[in-house]
Amino acid sequence: KTREMQMRFAAAVAALVLGLALQGLSVPIGTTQVTKHEAATIKQPSFLNKTASAPNPPLPFTWKTCNQPGDPTSISDLSVDPSPVTLSKTEDRTITVSMNAGITVDISAGTSFSLLIKKRVPFTTTYEKIPCLDQYGSCTYPDLCGSLETAMPTCNDWFTKHKLSCHCPFAAQTISVPPSSFTIPAVGDTLPSWLADGDFQVTVTALDGTGGELGCLFMQLSIRLDP
Repeated sequence: KTREMQMRFAAAVAALVLGLALQGLSVPIGTTQVTKHEAATIKQPSFLNKTASAPNPPLPFTWKTCNQPGDPTSISDLSVDPSPVTLSKTEDRTITVSMNAGITVDISAGTSFSLLIKKRVPFTTTYEKIPCLDQYGSCTYPDLCGSLETAMPTCNDWFTKHKLSCHCPFAAQTISVPPSSFTIPAVGDTLPSWLADGDFQVTVTALDGTGGELGCLFMQLSIRLDP
């Protein structure tokens, strides 16, 4: 039972960091807190209209925690290979993920999270924030558990291979996950062109039901779309 609970929490972290960050780049993952009036006033940044193919060499995957003192979650190691992460419209793609993490509270209904996504402006070293556009980009999601269900109605093969759940609730645990294959589904034709190729900075922040921060993770990664 202890091992099963540890691996279920590993599923929670992996689903949050990858299922929501990577798939959050490529598919809408839930209902955001943007009102209709706000949505009508959001403009797509002009740099997103530039050529799709990223002109810069891909960046190595890097990460760091951005936790506040006392946050109950922590990630001490995270790796994603290869770089860049390659997506396909018609075929699933596989990456390898390893992770060491821990949490001192349970994750259950009432947990929310936000994504802050910045994209590198072509031919520069400048990153600009991508606003929340039709549930893509820098969005806030009031229901983590519901978003996991939306992003992965059927658990990713990494979880099913180990007979694990990728859905709430998740028990407080300390875990160590060795390098494991993680499948990113084909993105089809729904992926906005401005998310097809590029270099991104992604910050994932999770909050409990009272608004207290559970944890924060910053990642920098390159994404390419196969022709």
